[in-house]
Amino acid sequence: MGFFSSLFESDEKPVAKVIEVSRSGEIEKVKSLLAEGADVNVSGEDGVTALMAACENGHVGVAELLLTYGAAVNTQDKDGWSALMHASWHGQAEVVQVLLKQGADPNVKSRNGVTALMRASEKGHSGVVGLLLNRGVEVDAKANDGATALIRAAWHGQAGVVGLLLNHGADVNARDNNAATALIRAAWHGHIRAAELLVHKGADVNARDNMNATAWMYASNNKLSKIAELLEKHGAR
Repeated sequence: MGFFSSLFESDEKPVAKVIEVSRSGEIEKVKSLLAEGADVNVSGEDGVTALMAACENGHVGVAELLLTYGAAVNTQDKDGWSALMHASWHGQAEVVQVLLKQGADPNVKSRNGVTALMRASEKGHSGVVGLLLNRGVEVDAKANDGATALIRAAWHGQAGVVGLLLNHGADVNARDNNAATALIRAAWHGHIRAAELLVHKGADVNARDNMNATAWMYASNNKLSKIAELLEKHGAR
């Protein structure tokens, strides 16, 4: 019995097998399946393709192989995630580099309007963020909730990414659908380093959100004295 035949002795469907061996990085099995004519762009019920599965797990060799066989680089799953988004969310910088070289669109949005840059920013993957920024990604793109990559990074306390985004011209006073700025989000959640970077880049310390609250109000209410003091020194009232 040949290798390819043995792959299908189990009850697992061939479609799932192609995706699963790509996810686990079993490059020789992937090669055999593709050589026997397996559909490189097949997807599971969730719309995830073999390329997406390989990319989110950082299997560079498998990703390159799939692309060589014609894997569609900008296909999106049922949630609107592309392979680039999957790789960015998981911080797979080497894979991101490969995808970008193969024409991956860094500005594609998921169903909730999120981009690869936003995914990488909120997770603090500075290497991936740098690659995307150097590729000319739209730094101030907004998701359906109005949040930019900078707002997401500040919200999650990713100070390194906040600095990168600001140095690439991110709008320090952009607002989400609740009229909250990156500074308001950083202060609310107690992220002082992110708050410092934003203030030094000219963030409006007296901006008010839809609750008519400022960053200083959130910091004071949450007993975050260091952030409150920082804001007071820069004119918060």
